[in-house]
Amino acid sequence: MIPIVQGLGNLDAKLIVEDDRYLKLPKTSRDTIEESMNLTERFTLSYLWVLGTYELVRTLTQRCRETGNLLGENLVQDVIKLKQDIERLRIPLAKMEPSRRHQKSDAPIAYPAIHNEFGISWRVSQSTYIARREISDKFLSLLEQIRQNGLTADCTDDTERFTTKTLNHKGD
Repeated sequence: MIPIVQGLGNLDAKLIVEDDRYLKLPKTSRDTIEESMNLTERFTLSYLWVLGTYELVRTLTQRCRETGNLLGENLVQDVIKLKQDIERLRIPLAKMEPSRRHQKSDAPIAYPAIHNEFGISWRVSQSTYIARREISDKFLSLLEQIRQNGLTADCTDDTERFTTKTLNHKGD
């Protein structure tokens, strides 16, 4: 998981820098073909970042359910909450349908938008926008909490088994 987290973090940092740069541009500079192409690329990378982050958080949620004492009850609830937050955006992005929890209020498609403070975002309902950076901030906060609280022995055992299995695997 560590290389995936690092890769998502690296992509996140690049997207933040580019969003900040774009938001500082005057409107006339935003309307160029070059900026339009850059914006399209950022939306695509942001889309992929959301999908990747969701899968990482979903996997973490699954491990928490499988291993009763993986992170402790409070952190497990935070992981589940983050998964649900990302899910609201991820489902219309990937499946073009609203998430089950928001089926009555959300559109089947998450419409691209620019948040004045956070950059790339999507409109999921008439009045709800979800910015990629807001998800990023929540994800980073969760990772910091996990780091500060340390992992339980169950997690350490799982990590050692995974590492040992991976290192002993000779490949085909």
